[in-house]
Amino acid sequence: MTNSAFPRGPSHLEKKAVRVRLRGGQSLDGMIHIPEGLSLLHFLGTKKYFLNLTSVSTSGSPGQNPPVDHLALRLSNVVWLIPQDGTLHVSTATIPTNTSRPVELHLVDGAELTVDLNIAEEQRMSDYLDANWAFLPLWDARVPTTGEVIERMAVNHEAILAIREISGD
Repeated sequence: MTNSAFPRGPSHLEKKAVRVRLRGGQSLDGMIHIPEGLSLLHFLGTKKYFLNLTSVSTSGSPGQNPPVDHLALRLSNVVWLIPQDGTLHVSTATIPTNTSRPVELHLVDGAELTVDLNIAEEQRMSDYLDANWAFLPLWDARVPTTGEVIERMAVNHEAILAIREISGD
């Protein structure tokens, strides 16, 4: 007897390049192996404690150390993931274009991001954040200390210490 909830045979996995920032500030480049067509947030939501990466190197210093073939990272130590592949979607949600609220995200290790959260004025920020329970999808996040703009990323809820709404005046 077969269970129709489980597909027959392995699903097709695609290798997608990501940059991972860890607690302590270290960044790693590597590949995740993700089922075809799955968004990064949905994929991360299937993980309980660990994230597997292959072909891992320290970001910003390629060639200094040989890449690690396989590494399993504890998710609670991940601050954020940035897709390096334009075909890897952060989320399947559509982004509303006419409602946004500017906020500062204060993260572990003193990291900070400024971003416009696409939520209505009447919606409580905590409800929006709780709806994205493991990782928060962000677009066009700004790093105030460097001026860098990160086009697409997923921030670990466990790495967020506080969120402050920025006044619009």
